[in-house]
Amino acid sequence: MLAATRAGAAEHIAEIDASGTTLRISISERLDERTASALIEWLRTVAGDLRALYGRFPLAELRVRLVPRRGWRADDAAVSFGRVTRRGGEAIELYINPDRPIDEFYGDWTAPHEFSHLLLPAISWRQRWISEGFASYYQNVLLARAGRYTPDTAIRKLREGFDRGRASRPELSPNEASREGIRRARYKIYWSGAAIALLADLALRERSGGRDSLDAVLGRFQACCLPSQRRWSGVEFFATLDELAGEPVFLPLYRRYADRPGFPDVDAALANPVLRDNVFAVRNYTD
Repeated sequence: MLAATRAGAAEHIAEIDASGTTLRISISERLDERTASALIEWLRTVAGDLRALYGRFPLAELRVRLVPRRGWRADDAAVSFGRVTRRGGEAIELYINPDRPIDEFYGDWTAPHEFSHLLLPAISWRQRWISEGFASYYQNVLLARAGRYTPDTAIRKLREGFDRGRASRPELSPNEASREGIRRARYKIYWSGAAIALLADLALRERSGGRDSLDAVLGRFQACCLPSQRRWSGVEFFATLDELAGEPVFLPLYRRYADRPGFPDVDAALANPVLRDNVFAVRNYTD
């Protein structure tokens, strides 16, 4: 339900309740009411998709800023860029083309990716493959469970991402790629981390007979540790997840892959039927 909205001369401002959190939305350009309302409803839906992972939204409130930029990128996508900022509280900024059909926003991965960053605390830049990788994994999970990707499409998207990651800077480990930075090792950073998120998720599900998952462990992390006002090291974050899982899953993966050149072996994981039947299965839920 729309709690408050104001259309000023130069921007739209709205405050809505979405999945137990307050979204404070601003649109930096004055849009017609129909377009603004459709974009606000889209953000509410993305928030609901994230909430469904473990039954609550990670934060009590979130600021979201939409910045219209038409024709900014060659493909003129509905959402051309996004980022999370954490100074003064968590906020998401999304660069959009408001002239694109609203259906394109629902099928775009950028907002699910940025919202998925909220599942984790701020991670050290030296291990940014964890934060970017987990968000890359969950962008596909969210879109599949909402029915906007089929399970086969989600698996294909992961495979294509892993192929890009495997081909990118094979001489670097994930930690080395993080030090090189996004400009020099983008795909290695994003997709090596997503591979490790996938491996951890499947390991948790298999060891527990389907009773545990990465979703559930991140839900326990939220209950104990979010919001967090500091930056975590990758080792500290993974050690905490192992404590919450009650068994060593994350640190063994870190020790195996974080400082190892190449790319994690994910072929067996991609062929695991649990992906199609559970991880990427459509979930029927109401906000």
